[in-house]
Amino acid sequence: MKKPCMNALAVLLCLGALVSCGTDGSTPAVTDDTAADTVVTTAETEPEITSGNPADLDLGGETIHLWYTTGWDSYTDIAGAQSGDVLDDAVYAQNLAVQEKLNCVIDFQDPGVAQADCTTAISTMLLADDTTYDVFCPTQWSGVKLIPQGLFLNIVDMPYISFDAAWWDLAYMQEMSMGQNQLYALVGDATIDRMRYLSCVYYNKQLYQNLFDSADGLYQTVLDGKWTYDTFKSISEAVYSDINGNSKADEEDIIGTRLCWNQDIMALQFCTGVPLTERDANNIPQLVADSEKMIDVVNRLYNVAFETTGIVYGKEREPRENEIASKQFIEDRSMFYFGQLQSAEYLRDMKSDYGVIPTPKLDEAQEQYYSYVFEVMRFMALPYNCQKSEAVCAMLEEMAFEGYQNVSPVYYETVIKNKYTRDDVSSQMIDLVRDGMLTDIARIHMSSWSSISCLVRDTLFFNKKSHDFSSEFEKQRKKIEKGGEDFIAGFLENT
Repeated sequence: MKKPCMNALAVLLCLGALVSCGTDGSTPAVTDDTAADTVVTTAETEPEITSGNPADLDLGGETIHLWYTTGWDSYTDIAGAQSGDVLDDAVYAQNLAVQEKLNCVIDFQDPGVAQADCTTAISTMLLADDTTYDVFCPTQWSGVKLIPQGLFLNIVDMPYISFDAAWWDLAYMQEMSMGQNQLYALVGDATIDRMRYLSCVYYNKQLYQNLFDSADGLYQTVLDGKWTYDTFKSISEAVYSDINGNSKADEEDIIGTRLCWNQDIMALQFCTGVPLTERDANNIPQLVADSEKMIDVVNRLYNVAFETTGIVYGKEREPRENEIASKQFIEDRSMFYFGQLQSAEYLRDMKSDYGVIPTPKLDEAQEQYYSYVFEVMRFMALPYNCQKSEAVCAMLEEMAFEGYQNVSPVYYETVIKNKYTRDDVSSQMIDLVRDGMLTDIARIHMSSWSSISCLVRDTLFFNKKSHDFSSEFEKQRKKIEKGGEDFIAGFLENT
């Protein structure tokens, strides 16, 4: 099982003891009239945290052209704005601080490319050896296709970037790559996507109180480690009410939840912690998806999605699914709403109270709650032909540092914990979500590896509604294994 990728938003403190002494170095004489106590004073010191850039680094007014996408309905603008919105203002201040500190100009360019078209748009430029842009910020699932094509620069030995610092998520970046001494993508606090797109579940406290008397009771269930598939099912069955009398759970009824065919199913699957791959001694991923544990996950997930009264399996396009699910939740007709931390922004007008909890565990034997990073998260990467690689790395390091210091805390403590949560315990739940983040290279490079990470979603659920995972995997084994071999060979050859 993979260890979760974590990046706590905390500043390390250290204590330094200062001993006071005579200026001449002598020891005071002790007499009958003098107290024999030696006075020692201590003081706490908080070391200054700085980025990996030298304090006197000056980029001489260099302009760095940054390509990015806002082509998804929930993306924030990484350029920020002085809009009066606390997050927009924080991002704007972050970018201004970077430019002033390094004496550079960041030219943010959003050409209006849809998140699904990042691969085509960027590769068209780079295959023509276009050097217009110095750094790219594409969508993960689309943009990572460019890594095994050799179109992004290996930045593992680049100066200035302090990979082991809290403002970078080294474990996640390593999972995006393979082999020795190779890193092609930067993930961290340069943007807040990694945090905003962590999977979580919202629950309607009014509906829960109607059933169980205590609106906050589900929090204790989570803390006791008992928030599982079975608990999710039983609550969904208990709350279901066939309002329109058609004997079918739908939009007009009170239901447990509506599960989106893509992101919700993926969250439930990946948050079991059952891996698709494991690394060998050379850091090469080996496919382990056809395990007994995965077969168990598929059987239980099928039961949740298709055999549970009060759970609706939705097959509309994702934006439409979110529209339906959030509306039903806001109107007190759904107990649960699956989404990410950013989904709280859709609930700002909800009158009833809601709580935030992690994605459920497979069962109580699962060691912890995990969270899944939705694949529309954006990352940073330098083009293979970057003309200003050192300046870009300095800029990104400072950008991540400023984000860690001043943007992520605003989002985490002000926007999420205060603006979009309605009780104190939700903050503790959000900590569980953040600390349980994990991923898998086969999930990140989903399209390049024969879409193995989508096998459960597409073949078993979206198309066939079968739960014979072993048979389905065997039918596609040759294609999956060949896809993995080609992906790994291409990655190692071209990077």
